[in-house]
Amino acid sequence: MEMINPETPAAASPGRVRLKQGAFQIYTGEGKGKSTASMGLALRALGCGFRVYYLRLMKPRWKTGELALLPSLHPNLTYRNVEQDWILSKSKHIPEHVAAMREALAREMESLEAIVRSADYDLVIADEINYCLYRELISLERAVALVQARPALVELVFTGRYAHETLVGMAGVVTEMRKVKHHFDQGVEARRGIEF
Repeated sequence: MEMINPETPAAASPGRVRLKQGAFQIYTGEGKGKSTASMGLALRALGCGFRVYYLRLMKPRWKTGELALLPSLHPNLTYRNVEQDWILSKSKHIPEHVAAMREALAREMESLEAIVRSADYDLVIADEINYCLYRELISLERAVALVQARPALVELVFTGRYAHETLVGMAGVVTEMRKVKHHFDQGVEARRGIEF
């Protein structure tokens, strides 16, 4: 039996299920649930037989529930986490951290654009890319080029706060998570299995 490498699935596999039409989506806003929504979309796509590439760009490398489960969840899922240390509250003020993250993300964006162009995956999710753009860790031009590289049958999803207006204008679907109330504001710490 031939083994399929999830890093390079064959786009023209006999009997492969394909999307009839792809789109560019953005999940943004101050509210909770952007990455969670993208993971739900990934599960839906996998359940329908699609191939999914999920790149987590800016999340800390905590032992989160999804990081423990998703890398080996399904043969049609490639789940990657950028292996570059970034302390959310501090790294943005440390020039060495910023430079290292820019370098790591430049490599990731080059790889991601090749993956999108190949159409080997039906759904490609760039988790927290909006925040990376906001922090100028990735250039807007690079993100626009990625969107423009999207073949018609590929669904491309960007998540994260502060979605750039240029990208919002290019997207077919934009969902803004609005915080109405969050118990963090009353001092409740992030809970394992719910917030991470």
